[in-house]
Amino acid sequence: MELGASAESDVSATDFVVRRATADDAASVAAVGARLFAQTFAAQNTADNMRDYLALAFAEPQIRRELSDPTNVIWLAESHEVRAVGYAHVKLGSHPHSKALAMKRPAELSRIYADRQWHGKGLGLRLLGACVDAATEWNASHLWLGVWKENPRAVAFYAKHGFRIVGEHTFLLGADPQHDWIMVREVARE
Repeated sequence: MELGASAESDVSATDFVVRRATADDAASVAAVGARLFAQTFAAQNTADNMRDYLALAFAEPQIRRELSDPTNVIWLAESHEVRAVGYAHVKLGSHPHSKALAMKRPAELSRIYADRQWHGKGLGLRLLGACVDAATEWNASHLWLGVWKENPRAVAFYAKHGFRIVGEHTFLLGADPQHDWIMVREVARE
């Protein structure tokens, strides 16, 4: 099945749209990013660590810098009410921290989140498809990501779509060092 097509959903393409974000979307991307990250991870982390991480990672000036950098491709998903319900972020040319995981021309799937009410409705798959397309257009050899070991739903999603675990790294959430799997997939060549 093509990544952008969802056979697992009864939601039609008109229920949401995935579009590339621009610098004008910085406030919206920052808000949806912080909201969905907290929705996904707040229950498993301390309020202090969440607050510190969100203030750093999703500050509007930080998001504006990312949107202005051509090596960052950020997608925003909006429902038919034009409400942000998901987003994804690809970093072109970003290498894993481990030298053992050397890749010729990597791209990192830095973030991908869908609002919980949209889980199982094809939105995550559409966001992933947009990321794979961006990596393909850039001629990436591999797409890699870090995923928290305590998030089996995400690990299973990525495995289902061609990613395999190749290592691990530490992700700092506030003051809490957490352990992620590094997962990678080759980017298909036409």
